[in-house]
Amino acid sequence: MSTSRLKVAFLVGGDTQSTRESITAVCAVAGVEPVGILLDTHQLPLKSRLRNLRRNIRREGIGYIGKRLLGVVRDWLDGIADRLVDQNEVEQLMRRAFPREAFTLPELADQIGCPLERVGNLNHSLAAERLRALGADLGVVLGTRVLKRSTFGVPPRGSINLHKGEVPRFRGLPPAFWELFEGVAEAGVTVHYVDEGLDTGTVIGAGRVKLHPRETWMSLRRKLDELGSAVLADTVARLLEGEVAGQPQPAGSWPTRTRPTAAQLREFEARVPSDGADSDLRRILKTALHLGQFYTGIWWMLRHWRTGLTGRGGIILHHRVNSRSWDALTTQTRVLAEQLVVLKRYYQVVKTTELVRCIQERRKLPDGAVAIHFDDCYRDVYQCAAPLLQAADAPGTMFIATGFIDTDRMFAHDEQKYALRFDNLRSEEVSRLARYGVEVGAHTVNHVDLGVIPAEQAHWELAESKRRLEELTGQEIRLFSFPFGKESNIRDQVRRMVREGGFDALFSAHGGGVSKDSDPYDIHRFGCNSRYRAIDLMMELEGISLHHWAQKLLRLLK
Repeated sequence: MSTSRLKVAFLVGGDTQSTRESITAVCAVAGVEPVGILLDTHQLPLKSRLRNLRRNIRREGIGYIGKRLLGVVRDWLDGIADRLVDQNEVEQLMRRAFPREAFTLPELADQIGCPLERVGNLNHSLAAERLRALGADLGVVLGTRVLKRSTFGVPPRGSINLHKGEVPRFRGLPPAFWELFEGVAEAGVTVHYVDEGLDTGTVIGAGRVKLHPRETWMSLRRKLDELGSAVLADTVARLLEGEVAGQPQPAGSWPTRTRPTAAQLREFEARVPSDGADSDLRRILKTALHLGQFYTGIWWMLRHWRTGLTGRGGIILHHRVNSRSWDALTTQTRVLAEQLVVLKRYYQVVKTTELVRCIQERRKLPDGAVAIHFDDCYRDVYQCAAPLLQAADAPGTMFIATGFIDTDRMFAHDEQKYALRFDNLRSEEVSRLARYGVEVGAHTVNHVDLGVIPAEQAHWELAESKRRLEELTGQEIRLFSFPFGKESNIRDQVRRMVREGGFDALFSAHGGGVSKDSDPYDIHRFGCNSRYRAIDLMMELEGISLHHWAQKLLRLLK
């Protein structure tokens, strides 16, 4: 077995999460010595941009200009909305919560002990000179422009590229799109030596992943990101040990994949599951409305009237919190951080037990009272949300379906709708939630629909979930939330069981605010995910979001 070290330089096209993950995976290989990260920072000159614009108009038609203008307006409004939250404060919160994590390439370079150099165009002489000076044995190329031999040929052992597609069939870009567009059963990643062509070099590593029936573009990209990091690290380890046998790509006429046309995108959207992201037009309307209500004082007026006079509050319901998925049940870690920053500035985050006491005693809620909830049994709440809550000094509550603890079970809604798998809580993590200021509530054993199951089964689900959580936490469990939580899932017979079973409160999930007049056995919550930017969350809490106005309009038209 070889005991030599391999000096590796990374040639990268941008500072992205997937790039940082791949670098981290390679640096974790025993015997790898990172000597530098070269970042391509070259911007296209105006002349080249105009040439590209003319080419795209010929390709797409005059409608391409309108589409680009919508994108510009969307980005401009998003920028204004982002300024409502102090991004420096968000960064500080993230670093307090996750002190060992590198959120940028400069931080990662410091962490792995090598320089980060911004070299302009990786094909210019400066990049080659810096690569020689670093003394790299091997170059690892991640998401860059097509490189010239004057750059990729500098390391004595050449350069390898991680391509998130199976070659030769899926050369080019964008990752994951064409596999879904053509309806393949599996997608792959490839590690190959860099040569003068686009993704045409000798293959030295590969991996495949099966596509889920509900696969989205975002979910498949994430799968390829994770698979790619693992395959790249394995390939580098085999290179270091001298165990790599390259496989030249088969000859044949394979098209180079490029950005899809507008017609292809429309066809794609018609038959591939959507990740639910807003269209440009809807995003523009929503952002413009929400900003207008904030800066004209409408939000301020309602905020102070509803909280100061009526004592209205709100409960925000999350499910998963992570940085790997984008769907209706997931809140990205950074989005939660932004929400916490804005909640701490404009509202008062309170414990659920405090809110329940106010309702029981018919006392006015604290001004701007907001509680933060998490349902089901997702491990990432412990890993990602709990540290953020602690760092922000904000309480939260997690309602746990106990039959999923310590298991690989999937929730039925995940199996049916989502392509990624998510880990469940471990027993020891349930007991540790209190250290982060997270209260624990029951959510049945098997995440059943209490609106339809027999009464005896419902009684067991309530009692057993309570018993198991008390065993794990050593605390009395007095809070309960309904799985599914719509009005049709909550029947009076089960509400009585909840009350008689020793629970102080029952939480639903069919929207609405909270006040001292709320029914303690039907306390309203509204679901939240990554689509709720800080400005959207503020409008939702006051009942003046675009969604609320649309619902009111529909009721008037009926």
